[in-house]
Amino acid sequence: MVQIAWGVIIIRIGKLTIDGYYNYGNLLQNYALQEILLKYADSVETIWHGKNNFMPDVLSHWSWKEHVKYILNYCGFRNQLQNGYIGREMVRQGKLKDWSDRYIQTRLGVKNLKDIAEDYDYFVVGSDQVWNPYFGDLKNNFLSFAPFEKRIAYAASIASPDIPEEKVELYRQGLKGMKWISMREQEGANTVKQFTGRDVPVVVDPTMLLTPVEWRKVSRQPAWYHGDDYILTYFLGKRPDVAIQQVASKSGLPVVNLLDENVYEHYVTGVDEFIWAIEHASLIYTDSFHGTVFSILFQKPFVVCNRVGEGCTSKMSSRIDTLLSYFSLEGRRGTQENNYLIDDPMHISYGDTQAVFQREWKRADTYLRKALNIQ
Repeated sequence: MVQIAWGVIIIRIGKLTIDGYYNYGNLLQNYALQEILLKYADSVETIWHGKNNFMPDVLSHWSWKEHVKYILNYCGFRNQLQNGYIGREMVRQGKLKDWSDRYIQTRLGVKNLKDIAEDYDYFVVGSDQVWNPYFGDLKNNFLSFAPFEKRIAYAASIASPDIPEEKVELYRQGLKGMKWISMREQEGANTVKQFTGRDVPVVVDPTMLLTPVEWRKVSRQPAWYHGDDYILTYFLGKRPDVAIQQVASKSGLPVVNLLDENVYEHYVTGVDEFIWAIEHASLIYTDSFHGTVFSILFQKPFVVCNRVGEGCTSKMSSRIDTLLSYFSLEGRRGTQENNYLIDDPMHISYGDTQAVFQREWKRADTYLRKALNIQ
């Protein structure tokens, strides 16, 4: 129930998203949505209902049998230690966790979400791929534990070309059970229409609703920066090194590859350093949605490539297609057809981006005021 103190309405929001310390974009969108919601609410907490674990992915995803096997046999664990992966990954995720602890208000240790259903006036799920059928806690991400009136989705993403047959009913019931829905991509809105018959708005990722000035408050210069211009790459899939080196040779600039396991100081770049690195790069090459978002926010030249790797499909790029269409930047696409090269990549014309940001902020504001019952 909404509290009223001294005649002032107090709104408390509990927020669910994809938790973990593995990904810049995950933490950035979480922080951004928190800051946006705080413009309407008195308190916003991210509810962490999984393990608070920042051990490396290679360990945290092992079953107990795999842990026992590797400890007893030692060889696998020893190899991970010898090649330095575990140490690097712990440092990287530790830096991501430190940024999260400093800037994101989190409620830990919630075992049963039904137990906290009355602790908040609203529950917001989003943004990110909270409704991806292949990972995450779908049932809870449809906010099934909360009363219907409290269920809000902001910029939710499905990010999958299809829904597995065995999960169709879960989606049908979950989507119908949401009082307020907004999606991050048009394809997601089409899926909602298919399951519910509802037309729902498409809103921008919350990272785009904070200004460059606001992002600079939570950024800092990376330890690896020594004053020289550089091309920055950030790839979650396979990196098109031939194309990147061709651009680097022509420009005469060195390349900084984030997530490059062969260069320790690049691999362990923190969230705050990631923001700074994009703002100060001469060119960004990426297959990342949030890598593209921050390139646009800071009005940087960039090339966004289709993601290549296991489990990647062409339809997974719909979120980037939607993003580029907002700013008429479809020409910044690097694809296999153009060998991941575009004309004059070091230069870009943005036009009136401020008008786009203002339009999208107004759309998001209208949606959130309705969902939160704020006049």
